[in-house]
Amino acid sequence: MRNTTSTRPKIIRVIDKYDLDGIGDRMVTEWTKPESTRRSCRELAEFFNIRVLDAALREAGIIWDRSLVEECTEIVKDKDKSLTGFDLDSRGVDTDEVSGDMVSYQSIHTYLTEHRGTEYEREINDIHSRVKNLQQIETRTEAIVTGIIAQSVTHDQVHGMEPEVEVTMECICNTCGSNTEMSVYLRNGGCPACSRSG
Repeated sequence: MRNTTSTRPKIIRVIDKYDLDGIGDRMVTEWTKPESTRRSCRELAEFFNIRVLDAALREAGIIWDRSLVEECTEIVKDKDKSLTGFDLDSRGVDTDEVSGDMVSYQSIHTYLTEHRGTEYEREINDIHSRVKNLQQIETRTEAIVTGIIAQSVTHDQVHGMEPEVEVTMECICNTCGSNTEMSVYLRNGGCPACSRSG
């Protein structure tokens, strides 16, 4: 395992730290396969994190079957302290450090699109279609609300000039609590704040 300090994106630093040579090319290949066989960013994040733990285990001289590494990956990623059956820390694996080196699906998406310049055409088109549908919903909602306010003004239930109405749907991230416009959230493939931190 290499000891690296860098301002490069986390996922690239982790690849270098655990000597995961070739994993970037593998993820690009898996993400750009035809629809029926391609792996999603969530699946690639799971794949990446399993490789991270496996590398940390091998560095400590621990060789496990893939199924056991997969099982333990979720426990380590969730920082579940019920690892007494595995007792990894006492065997030379810093589970807190390994957990911190695991990545989210947003990080995978950012790595593939921004750092590898990869685009999955159908996914891009699907996102554009969803954003367009969302904008149409917002426009219709604005028209409905504007009509309701106009009627209220006409019947002297609302005084003064009619206000401008703007409807924007937002997502509240369950991880960091930040608010993001839905269209931005969709185009980014998840919460932008979490993508930057991961």
